[in-house]
Amino acid sequence: MYFTDAHDVCLKAFKQAWLEDKKKAIVVDLAKLRDAPRTTDTTLARPWKEIQVSPAEIKALRDSQYHCLEFRELYAIGKLRDVVNSNPYDVDNLALADQLLSRKPGEGPFTGVVTGPYGNRDFKYLYVIDHAGMHIIREMTPCEASSRGIALHSLIKNKGVIGGEIFFDHDDPGTVFINFGSARLPIQNSKQAEQTARFVLSLGYTRVVAVFPDRDLSNQAYGMKDRYGSQVQNVVFTASQSEVKEDL
Repeated sequence: MYFTDAHDVCLKAFKQAWLEDKKKAIVVDLAKLRDAPRTTDTTLARPWKEIQVSPAEIKALRDSQYHCLEFRELYAIGKLRDVVNSNPYDVDNLALADQLLSRKPGEGPFTGVVTGPYGNRDFKYLYVIDHAGMHIIREMTPCEASSRGIALHSLIKNKGVIGGEIFFDHDDPGTVFINFGSARLPIQNSKQAEQTARFVLSLGYTRVVAVFPDRDLSNQAYGMKDRYGSQVQNVVFTASQSEVKEDL
């Protein structure tokens, strides 16, 4: 009985916190969103590393197959894990199910997305990667189930390998920009960033600008300044047309 009562008390507290946050929820002006200017305050530094990804690496990702009960690493990124740092009332993988765009390696780039500059929230998409591929939704999608009034990573999926943000270049459909700004499925190390970029190339893109710094992320967590601001560090991944020869 004690545990049941304690559980009920916790749920009531979470519900009250959700309702309080709901009072401050974002109200999306869809007309204004459609006319949003393609400007940004964020500038990217010269890449601190450039990586050519071979056809063999991309083929291996395209040949990979997983199921929802996997205990192995997925796409060499990491294992499936529950979302964290979230009010349980903001965790619902059905809330946005009919609005998600999803792709597996080899299925081709996303279609019907809004393109715009990296760093402009109006053009930002959230992503989660799981056993079934990458799932995205525009962040400024109105959502009644969300305490913020808009899409959340925890409303995309309740489990995943990694989450973050993705922007689609307006001038080059083969280029995308990704970061790892998800508190629900946070990045754990630089290897995950690199493998996520390779995963995105395997969808059919030719160039991925991955926004993460030249430091050990396991010692100093990935933060807002690693994603946005002036001269933000990044690594550029390019799909090579031939096998990459390693320097001996």
